[in-house]
Amino acid sequence: MKKELPMVLATIAALSVLLSQYFFAINQLGWLDSLDKVYNMMAALAIGLGLVNLTVVHSGYIRRKREHWWASVVLLVCLWGYTVLSLVLGNDHAFVDWFYQHLIVPADSTLYGMVSFFITVAAYRVFRVRTLEATILLASAVFVLLGTAPIGDVIVPGWSTARQWILDVPNTGGMRGIIIGTYLGAWATALRVMLGLERAHLGGAG
Repeated sequence: MKKELPMVLATIAALSVLLSQYFFAINQLGWLDSLDKVYNMMAALAIGLGLVNLTVVHSGYIRRKREHWWASVVLLVCLWGYTVLSLVLGNDHAFVDWFYQHLIVPADSTLYGMVSFFITVAAYRVFRVRTLEATILLASAVFVLLGTAPIGDVIVPGWSTARQWILDVPNTGGMRGIIIGTYLGAWATALRVMLGLERAHLGGAG
């Protein structure tokens, strides 16, 4: 029953939401709204568990004086400091908002800036011309980059228009194909969970 009961509850909840919200109007008693509240509570509990897990893991790093353990100290101080500050003063407090806008937002931008260097290295590795596909990818990237820069229209008038067409037509078509494939995969996984075929989340072999 340790695995069967969660499987039955997951199937009932999934079918209830799917049928009542998208196919039939059977929410007169408002039970679907209550189910949404339960979902929000479970999501909050999951975030709380993540907070505890993060604390336990990085506390272990600090105790063992693992390499760069000072980064774990900074993480825990910021994590719990901002959490306590928000609980005491509230998210709408001016100081909490200032803390977020002047510390977290710039740090977030810095991390994205650092990621750009990794993306550049990855792009260099991908764009090395070894196959026909890599050649097409390299040519498309150079074409779009030059079309974005002002020098593109100076070299060839209308270059930016052609670049926009590449982004709007072939690129959009490819992205939509990827999104459709992703949704089909997510639907297949959800269907396997509802039918009890996917048991990895219950500790089974899946």
